[in-house]
Amino acid sequence: MVQGHMAFLTDFHCHTRVSLDSQASLYDMAMAEYAAGVRWLCITDHCDTVHWRTLEHYPPCRTVAARDRAELAAVRERLPADLHIRLGLELAELQLWPELTEELAGDPGLDFILGSHHITAQLGDYHELTYTDPAFRKQMWELYLDNLQWVADKDYFDVMAHIGYVRRYAMAQGVDVGLALREHGDRIEHLLKTLIQNGRGIELNCSGLRDGCGPFPSVEILRLYRDLGGQIVTTGSDAHRPEQAAKCLAQGQALLKSLGFRYVTVFTGRRPESIPI
Repeated sequence: MVQGHMAFLTDFHCHTRVSLDSQASLYDMAMAEYAAGVRWLCITDHCDTVHWRTLEHYPPCRTVAARDRAELAAVRERLPADLHIRLGLELAELQLWPELTEELAGDPGLDFILGSHHITAQLGDYHELTYTDPAFRKQMWELYLDNLQWVADKDYFDVMAHIGYVRRYAMAQGVDVGLALREHGDRIEHLLKTLIQNGRGIELNCSGLRDGCGPFPSVEILRLYRDLGGQIVTTGSDAHRPEQAAKCLAQGQALLKSLGFRYVTVFTGRRPESIPI
């Protein structure tokens, strides 16, 4: 455990230009995070095993970690000495290329891996779907949970990313329906128990707080995780631009404290450390 009262923020989910959907340099992102109060930062660029549109194998995933290392090496001496910067991956679609994802996760230079899910073989990218039909939404959530459970059963990630984030896309279509315990409580509880039993954690992704969608996962799922004995929680802004750096992390940290969490988690060399909230 890192000693002392935490008077700073931790961001273990942010992106740079190594991700396809960001144009930010590592230096600009790191300095924006630092200016916003972050002192523990992990770069988690997208490492997608398939292309999000074609669902075909995406070879550049093999270069993400090396490109991040090169970006950091070029600017490390210019970064503040008290910024604890780490390198990780948002490793996505573990279920589509399991042997490849296991290989990518075996990189000894990584500090942290987010186990992430954005795409299904059956439906494609969640961002591209239409959520107005209740019957489709039920099918979609079941499929989503199938895939999360598949990920949870594996051991080559540290924390599960943004559980329930699909709500963002439904809300953009005027449908405010998230992943709810009243409909999927048994499956969600099984998922969380699997993570806890396997020594994995969850992420409090604050991008939904920033965008008005609420936290990912929801407050009720965070509370259930805590009630089940879950303790490993990272906080992430999911920033893709410097102006998004650290947004709503303080709000997320306060939420965790209100739910009874005493610590947030950071990782070095894939090993967790607890920092008091």
